[in-house]
Amino acid sequence: MTDYEQFIAKVYDKTGIDLQLYKEQQMRRRLTSLRNKRGYTTFSQYFDAMVKNETLMEEFMDRMTINVTEFYRNPRRWNVLQEKVIPKLTEGKRQMKIWSAACSTGEEPYSLAIMLKEYFPQLRVTILATDLDDEALKRAKEAKYAA
Repeated sequence: MTDYEQFIAKVYDKTGIDLQLYKEQQMRRRLTSLRNKRGYTTFSQYFDAMVKNETLMEEFMDRMTINVTEFYRNPRRWNVLQEKVIPKLTEGKRQMKIWSAACSTGEEPYSLAIMLKEYFPQLRVTILATDLDDEALKRAKEAKYAA
């Protein structure tokens, strides 16, 4: 196993993030740039440093998580959710619990809340929105967005 492959495996063991799911060339370039920026010549050295230094680990996590979000992103999917999925899931029910994982700055869970309130007002909904990026979550909690 190469130094890079060992790094990917260790990251998965430590964080649960599977970097193998991304295009290897792009991921390797991004990781090499970050590793070199911090003065390490091997991924093994870089991983050991991340484990010991919380700031390095946070920087790594921020670079590996992609904050792509917008209100009602992918409109066709929202239509399917509104017209088919939600009615089927809530048939005969009064409440619904939803987990919005990797919510970034919150546009998608807020879109969901708005849609549910508008089209399913009788439904009591709880939405849990989480993300690995603490800064993105802070922005989501503030709920301040440009018009």
